[in-house]
Amino acid sequence: MKKYTYILYLTIISYSCNSKQENDINYIINSNDLKLIQSEKTKLSNQINVLQKELKILNDVIFDLDENQKLPLVTNFKVTSAPFKHYIEVQGSIDSDKNLKLYPEIPGIIKSVYVKEGQKVSKGMVLVELSNEGIIAKIEQMKLQVKLAETIYERQLSLWKEKIGSEIQFLQAETNYFSLKKNIDQLKFQITKSKIIAPFDGIIDELIADPGSNVSPGITPILRIINLDEVKVKAEVPETHISNIKINSEVFIITPVLSSVLVASKISAVGNIINPNNRNFRIEVMLKNSDYDFKPNMTVKILINDYKNPNALLVSQKNIIENSGNEFYVFKLEPLDISQNKFTAIKTFVKLGKISDNKIEVLEGLNSGDLIVEDGIRLVADKQIVKSFNY
Repeated sequence: MKKYTYILYLTIISYSCNSKQENDINYIINSNDLKLIQSEKTKLSNQINVLQKELKILNDVIFDLDENQKLPLVTNFKVTSAPFKHYIEVQGSIDSDKNLKLYPEIPGIIKSVYVKEGQKVSKGMVLVELSNEGIIAKIEQMKLQVKLAETIYERQLSLWKEKIGSEIQFLQAETNYFSLKKNIDQLKFQITKSKIIAPFDGIIDELIADPGSNVSPGITPILRIINLDEVKVKAEVPETHISNIKINSEVFIITPVLSSVLVASKISAVGNIINPNNRNFRIEVMLKNSDYDFKPNMTVKILINDYKNPNALLVSQKNIIENSGNEFYVFKLEPLDISQNKFTAIKTFVKLGKISDNKIEVLEGLNSGDLIVEDGIRLVADKQIVKSFNY
């Protein structure tokens, strides 16, 4: 302390000397003597350097004596309850139940195509017709055979009633007649199958076969028809989440290729079997698609709500410290002197829940209304007095 008193004494003497020298400044300036002016400038510069060093010493003394100068400055965060939802993210793809390739049911040659790609069609509309002239010719030929078989049958029936002829002859005539009639019915049915009919309202997405092409049932596709008014998202979810994901669970569909379009929906189906190869189970989400933005096989992200708490205590991740024992704690602020914005920082261990959007749910250790250290948390020790100005 004697050292500080001596320095202060020197400062006062220096100030007194400076006051006296001010009276001589005007004299020196008015002398127009360059050497004298430069000499005076050097003298004053040296005095300024001395004063700056002494001012630093005075500031150090003030810091040592004023306890308020030593307190760490921190900001605080008031813990409140708020709704909280946690989501998991999985990859999925768009699919449609009404996305079909149409095949002929009978072999033949394409005679006419009545639609174009991109055309809207209605259920029951004739889309393509196969050549059926050969079938018609067979029917006409078979009609003659039926007429002859009918005549023979009627005569054999008449004779049989009169007990003339054998039963075998009568049965043969009867079988031949009704068999030929059934064959005609089958050929007439084949004629109906020569027309490819729209199975549902939709759009012709692709014409695969051209007029004149030979087509075969189950082998040669003729066209593709789709209806994307409603599509479904298919995805697989790890089995660890099966207890938290149910039908009607909230989801958001994100489509990166459509500038991250976000669509809210609900799970419409949950699989009951775990895939043994990857330990996943299947989910489906139905989506309205009036603008046809979603296309079959498009890749999407699915955010699935697997947890929610309407009154969760949430804090930012930056407010939490983890120690070497994998324990988590915060510094809770206990008021010490509100008028001076003084608090005591208390290390408080907490039990954490799920994380979402940089917010962590605190399950144990804090109550609604508690103040915790936010910015400056690394400057604080347990039971240390701090100052916080946003209380």
